[in-house]
Amino acid sequence: MACAVKIFARLGIGRAVHADVAREARVSVPTVFSYFPTGDELKVAVVMEVDRFLVLLVNTATRNATESEDRLKSILRAFAEAVESHPDHLKIWMDWSTVIAEPTWSKYEAFQDHVLDTFASLIERGKADGTLRTDLNATIGAHLIMGAGHMIAQMIFRHRDAQLIDEFINNVVHNALFADVRKLEHKVDSVG
Repeated sequence: MACAVKIFARLGIGRAVHADVAREARVSVPTVFSYFPTGDELKVAVVMEVDRFLVLLVNTATRNATESEDRLKSILRAFAEAVESHPDHLKIWMDWSTVIAEPTWSKYEAFQDHVLDTFASLIERGKADGTLRTDLNATIGAHLIMGAGHMIAQMIFRHRDAQLIDEFINNVVHNALFADVRKLEHKVDSVG
């Protein structure tokens, strides 16, 4: 699996095949087929490994933080750290989110729904305990966090400064989820 992840990160979900994995693992092609009998099974196994990794990352990131803002920032910082520690997993995740074809797309939808539900639950908890805006749509907030994870990965792959990434995380979480709507409306009115 480690060799398959490395190859899929390098070549992409649409291009990697059994022979590439065999070459990377220094085994025969039939050996790879014995683990993954079809190309579709190979693709699904790789994206499910990425799914497992990212779900664990999200769950682990929220363990030690007690407040909603800290939990959400911890998740985004965990994405940033994963780009450095597991770049192949993050490259596949980014590719996976754009390959709108089976057999992997339905797996991506299930993964995304699971993670979005986790984010939305965190946001609802924050609304209930008064640490997040009560008018906040949890589904939209969850999508903002998911999208921010993608952008953070891109920023790191483009070698953006760590301070800029941290500022981005703080701005996304604070401005999108915590800012007082009345103040934002006032700013828009005074500018417009």
